[in-house]
Amino acid sequence: MMLFALVYFFCLPIATAYFQDILKVKVWGVINVGLLFALSQFIVAWVIAVIYAKRANSEFDVRANSLIEDAHKIKGLV
Repeated sequence: MMLFALVYFFCLPIATAYFQDILKVKVWGVINVGLLFALSQFIVAWVIAVIYAKRANSEFDVRANSLIEDAHKIKGLV
């Protein structure tokens, strides 16, 4: 996901530097491809955040609780 996000986010500055004609294509009224692409980066960021939060709650929290339990066991032995 990190690699996808980096590539996706760096596509906008690269496109603004080298592919300006594509970004200027009008979609509806004053809305153009460049604006839609820039706004889509917010959607991508939120989707990645939601995926990470779900994985963190289901997988990472279980691992963290396991480590905490192990630490309590070790503390009890010392």
